[in-house]
Amino acid sequence: MLTYSNFYSKNGYSEKAIEIAEEAYNYVLKNQGKQTELEVKQLLNLAQIHYDANQLSKASDYVDKALAIIDKDNNALSAHTWSYKKPLAILLKTKIDLDNSATRDTSVLLKCFNDLKEALKILEDQKTNLTDKNNVSIIVDRNNDVFEFSKELAMELYNESNDQSFLKEVLNLHESKLYNKIRQQLNISNFSSIDISNEIKAQEKKLLEDLNSALEQQNSLDIFIKAKNEWTQFLTNLEKEHPKYYNLKYAPISQSFEDYQVGFYNDKTIIRYVYIDKNLYAFLIENKSVKSYKINTAKLKSVLEKHLRNIESLEYDLSLNHQLYKILWQPFENDITNTGIIIVPDEDLFNLSFETLTSFDPKSLSELIEHSLLNSYSISYNFSLLLIDKNKSTRYFKDNFVGFTPEFNNTMKSNYKIAVKDSVFFDKTYLTLLPQPFTLDLAKEYSRVFSGDLFSNENASKSIFTNNAKEHKIIHIGTHAESNNISPELSRLIFAKSITNDSILDDNYLYTYEIYNQDLSSNLAILTACETGKPTFQPGEGMISLAHAFNYAGSESILTSLWKIDEQSSAEILKYFYNNLSDGLPKDEALRQAKLNYLASAKGRTLSPQYWAGLVLIGDTSPIDLQVNNNWWIWVLSILAIAVIIFFIFKNKKAKV
Repeated sequence: MLTYSNFYSKNGYSEKAIEIAEEAYNYVLKNQGKQTELEVKQLLNLAQIHYDANQLSKASDYVDKALAIIDKDNNALSAHTWSYKKPLAILLKTKIDLDNSATRDTSVLLKCFNDLKEALKILEDQKTNLTDKNNVSIIVDRNNDVFEFSKELAMELYNESNDQSFLKEVLNLHESKLYNKIRQQLNISNFSSIDISNEIKAQEKKLLEDLNSALEQQNSLDIFIKAKNEWTQFLTNLEKEHPKYYNLKYAPISQSFEDYQVGFYNDKTIIRYVYIDKNLYAFLIENKSVKSYKINTAKLKSVLEKHLRNIESLEYDLSLNHQLYKILWQPFENDITNTGIIIVPDEDLFNLSFETLTSFDPKSLSELIEHSLLNSYSISYNFSLLLIDKNKSTRYFKDNFVGFTPEFNNTMKSNYKIAVKDSVFFDKTYLTLLPQPFTLDLAKEYSRVFSGDLFSNENASKSIFTNNAKEHKIIHIGTHAESNNISPELSRLIFAKSITNDSILDDNYLYTYEIYNQDLSSNLAILTACETGKPTFQPGEGMISLAHAFNYAGSESILTSLWKIDEQSSAEILKYFYNNLSDGLPKDEALRQAKLNYLASAKGRTLSPQYWAGLVLIGDTSPIDLQVNNNWWIWVLSILAIAVIIFFIFKNKKAKV
């Protein structure tokens, strides 16, 4: 009946919704009694329905009754259980009070904002008592509106007061809510590198089991208080004696701007785009200062949609790049003081290659390139401010390079068809994959240059990749991919079919959800497959893509493609990129120079952004210390030595004659 009443309320049938909600509330009072958890749930439902109907007085009465029951119960066990409902109750109370207020001045806004911060503190307490990372994500998702409305109030407070601390609050809330899952996954991948005894881990597990057991029983306050106190004491000792482990596993959901500000660069400008209640803002961060700029969101939507369709079009509309420049870049360009740019997009902006934005309305492809951001800035991307850390040491790996290039030639497909005894079970998608000769040639060349390993054709299987990819400076993956925008966790990389073992004959797809749980530690992962970086936005989870998964799995940076890109042009750009890396250039500048080198000799349609702009760098931009094979001089000396020997042999023969 609660769901039933909500349905009517959301569709504008207020009287019917109230009638059903009151019937459910009276039923609960009659059969369950007062001061129960069910009564609280029904009171909050009645409050929400009256709020939707703009009956603020009654809505306020109901939410006050619910909060009074929650706060009145001194039983620590039941109070702990009811605390899960309190944040949303506070949110509703805040909205009602704000709408009831005669003004929305700074004092009123600040009181409401502080009330919501109290709700966020309750979420922190809930998180501390959970170990399953999925449960933490559920807490954040369930209370998504608390984060979002707090963000709105913080932005409104900044506009009212011009106090920059509220801009930082906006970023705190956005990063904490949207990317909590990222931090959780990255933290888990780091547990193995922390020196902590098995005894402490066993104690941690037992204390949590005791606490969860006490919560489930709900019949012994003494048992709960004892378990809670022991757990709290354990966390206190853990934070003191093993701070790194504690911070990784039990760090607060909310992170302050000052906490991660130390990781920002002095020589790079960070541009963080954030949607707040359907309005888009750009935050420009330089040298510990933050400035905000409101973006023309209404105009952006139509232009961006046209531009993303434009990428696949044969008739490329050049004017859209200039229009996007005026909307997304021009508002703050005069305030940028660095040429190194880190962009942290939001939602659909992750699909945009900002290098293609141009300050001039171009009439030709050459004019677009001449005035594009590519000519002025070295641009890289990141998923979150929480992942930007200039003080983080680049991991050292002994081995330079490992490559995986199935190529998908006709011989591979013929061998696969022979191995499958019944044609009904053919993987028809696999048989239609286009060969990738340029990708294979590139990987062959640089596996030699970097003295690395290469697994090609049938040897580039999923199992071989899983067993050999980790702990290299560069992981090069040249293959096809399939992007699933409905269920992004089912996006996948395609490897070679294994024909040596019938049981794994078709196990050649590496899915996004599998990558999250693998160790793919590296300085750089190269994903030259089509659409490997194309993300899908999911509220509460941020951008999910194959590239994102590699970041989870330990790759410090990823070079990937945002859309289907021509194999030959991407191979040419990557060749320049590898040469630039071996010369010691930072990864972002190495990619920028590689694109400029490509464009210097490109002609006709190959100048179009379709051919070069889709390749983007996500993550750390530091140079890679590659031990390049420079033994060419040995070959030259050897050839000269052989020539000298041959010369003397012929000379001696001639003398004898």
